[in-house]
Amino acid sequence: MARLAKLQRTVRDHGLDALLITHLPNIQYLIGFSGSNGILVVPAQGKPHFFTDFRYKAQCKVEVAGAKITIVDRTQTLLDSISEKQLFSDFDAVGFEENHIPYAVYDFIKKKFRHLKLVAKRELVETMTMIKTDDEIEMICKAAEIGDKVFAKVIEMIKPGIAEADVAAEISYWTRKYGAEGDAFEVIVASGERSALPHGHATDKKLKKGEMITLDFGCRYRGFNSDMTRTVSLGKAPVELQKIYEIVRIAQQRAIEKARPGMNGREVDSVARDYITLHGYGSKFGHGTGHGLGIEVHEIPNISQRGERFTLEPQQVFTIEPGIYIEGLGGVRIEDDVIVRHDGVEVINKSPKELIVL
Repeated sequence: MARLAKLQRTVRDHGLDALLITHLPNIQYLIGFSGSNGILVVPAQGKPHFFTDFRYKAQCKVEVAGAKITIVDRTQTLLDSISEKQLFSDFDAVGFEENHIPYAVYDFIKKKFRHLKLVAKRELVETMTMIKTDDEIEMICKAAEIGDKVFAKVIEMIKPGIAEADVAAEISYWTRKYGAEGDAFEVIVASGERSALPHGHATDKKLKKGEMITLDFGCRYRGFNSDMTRTVSLGKAPVELQKIYEIVRIAQQRAIEKARPGMNGREVDSVARDYITLHGYGSKFGHGTGHGLGIEVHEIPNISQRGERFTLEPQQVFTIEPGIYIEGLGGVRIEDDVIVRHDGVEVINKSPKELIVL
């Protein structure tokens, strides 16, 4: 309820009569709904109205709080029901989520309510989710704790001849076994030359001696996510990859030590990027240093060279994950989740970051 009230104040501050929300993670954040079909209308004043279909009738009774619920039967779409109720008839200006609204929804409302001014708004809900409550941080920390336990368990079974896909399956199994709701995203297991793929999803490739193996996975716990990456060596890796590992490890540690409130996302990114560039691998670090983390795996703030508009504030949670990737050789990435505190950042993950040789 507090989240909805805060959003309604924002809606009023932006001169809107209502905000139309179609992005399901934002709907879940605001009213608790975890299903796959829904539209939420949050007026500047009064009770929000949530529309979903018959499949979620019982689920809504358990999950949804703070909104009037309309269950749409099989003869209508959610948009048909919104139109039938003339929900926007008394409104002049309605905001919509610029980054998320399906064109079909936008087009339908524009044609049905021709008097209505539709106003594109960006990150009104995301700006709220960016600053976590203590309870939300506790859920993320629990997800990260499960991730650490999974990592410790899984590296025990990594050996030559095991397929990447088998390692990924073990990660998913132990994620649930240790109490998470499931994977935060598709598990990444990339070995040998494939470790140069930043998002190298697991295949039937067999692990071999002398390879680096990148493990990138996360857990979802009570609706909040963790995200960690560790790169391990199966036997002695090539000298250049050992060198790269140390460069990435130190770059990540420097970013952790320097990050603090008042810096922007670009400045944090530059700490890691400048160190990697200094050692001759700047062109091999092609993604951002991190991203916000919470009800979604990728949220704001953006910790990259495009992140100058995001200022670090206490209670934000984001990742720090520099990497170096060399096609034909392999790659290294190390990732932790951190909480912004008043004097710096606190690292949530406890898994070791010195190179583990299995």
